Amino acid sequence: MNRKHTFLLSVISGVLLSLPWLFQSMGWVLFFALVPMLAVEDQLSRPDHQQKGSFFNLAFLTFLLWNVLSTWWIAYVSVLGMIIIAVLNAVLMTVVWWLMQLVRNRFSVRTGYFALVVFWLCLEYLQHHWAIPWPWLTLGNGFANSIQIIQWYEFTGVLGGSLWVLLANILIFRTAKSIMEKQYLKSISMSGIVLIIVFIPLFASLVIYSGYSEKGKVQNATVLQPNIDPYTQKFSGLSSDDQLRKLLTLAEAAISDSTDIIVAPETSLPPMWEDSVRLLVRNKSLIAIAELLQKHPKTRFIGGAITQRKQDNDETISETARRSADNSYSYDVFNSALMIDQASDLQISHKCILVNGVERMPFQKYFSFFGKQVLDLGGTSGSLGASDESVLFSGMEDVTIGPIICFESVFGEYTANMVKRGANLLVVLTNDGWWKDSPGTWQHFGYSRIRAVETRRSIAHCANTGISGFINQRGDVLKMTAVNTCTTLSSHIQLNGKITFFASHGDYLGKISTLLSVMVLISLLAYRKRH
Repeated sequence: MNRKHTFLLSVISGVLLSLPWLFQSMGWVLFFALVPMLAVEDQLSRPDHQQKGSFFNLAFLTFLLWNVLSTWWIAYVSVLGMIIIAVLNAVLMTVVWWLMQLVRNRFSVRTGYFALVVFWLCLEYLQHHWAIPWPWLTLGNGFANSIQIIQWYEFTGVLGGSLWVLLANILIFRTAKSIMEKQYLKSISMSGIVLIIVFIPLFASLVIYSGYSEKGKVQNATVLQPNIDPYTQKFSGLSSDDQLRKLLTLAEAAISDSTDIIVAPETSLPPMWEDSVRLLVRNKSLIAIAELLQKHPKTRFIGGAITQRKQDNDETISETARRSADNSYSYDVFNSALMIDQASDLQISHKCILVNGVERMPFQKYFSFFGKQVLDLGGTSGSLGASDESVLFSGMEDVTIGPIICFESVFGEYTANMVKRGANLLVVLTNDGWWKDSPGTWQHFGYSRIRAVETRRSIAHCANTGISGFINQRGDVLKMTAVNTCTTLSSHIQLNGKITFFASHGDYLGKISTLLSVMVLISLLAYRKRH
């Protein structure tokens, strides 16, 4: 295999990996997308190979292609931001494969493949939890629009899908290699293992899917999609009053005496101070909503807003705090979800997981002088504040709602924690208009489908310009809107109080893989010292 062949195989792997993020319902491609890359690694690991050091570059090419082709739409907001994200993520993925090759060369082929699996799952786990999270391209996310075959995510979470993909690729490659080397008996046994690994989870999922019945009390929910362009209207071309009137017009047209919940998108309400928020008589946007709800007392209204909160004199100043114009007080700015109803005081939940470089500056404590250079999609400048834990919305009857704001819906364990704390219904508030009519909109909507399966919770997904819709506990799309349309959508959804295995135990596959990765790395370092 010459340089041209290894280069071509690397490109093929990168393109195949991106297909589930470019075209819906192509997750099946992931079962063999890494096979060309495994062939490259196998070729370059042979003792007689002369292209020393080339594997890192070829692996980087594969993962850079995957990242760029799958998330190119980030460039609508920032070309530089897209490049940085793609390059950094590709480097991390490449390091995993480079370490795998080191382990293989030091120990054995099987040990190398074991290292690849645990290193990769460790990376995906860290991508959900470290200071600069970016789990968008978790391998298991590739099945977001093929939920009939991933019903067992309620036991493993999305990392179970990644494990499935990795095992399938390794086994398919080993089978193909056995055939090429004319080891036919071995190839037959390997083929049997491939069938077991791929099809048993698939058939089990189909059985779970066909046998699952929706649980819980029925709620009548409505989502509002005002379709306000974030580039030309949201923060400059359309006044806050006009945006509020548009939202209320949609709500008035859709609400009825049977409506239980109305959901509006992220930052759909005008910016407001939280001290005036709690005094409803002082905030005209909340007054207008409260007047609407007085006519329909059983309805709860959930919407997003940028809120600002003054810090008390005896309160520790946060890393993201700002000073007022006259320097008389400090305050924080939050991307928030609010719920208004007739049974309790207004409730506010702050976004906990912020988008790096957009809503926060990573390591703000050490790079605070960059804070004001951060572009915020909520219409403010500087890093936003974040809460350690979301507030669950409760009130009337036995409904407890978990509010998820934009990027947070990509984090399975974060959502599962809401369910574990008592949420029996989830709502996603987002503004995907930044990505225009690109794959980013349906990718994000698809991740909500995964969260529904993992937690067995119905989800109302509300986006400013689309896609908005309703997802049941099996991950089925009950109803959904088109992108770039001003509309409302209503549906019956059900509450569920059962806690799934994943919601109860979290990303245990990631935790186990992290522990095993540390053990493998220690063994690798110990080997190098002995030799």
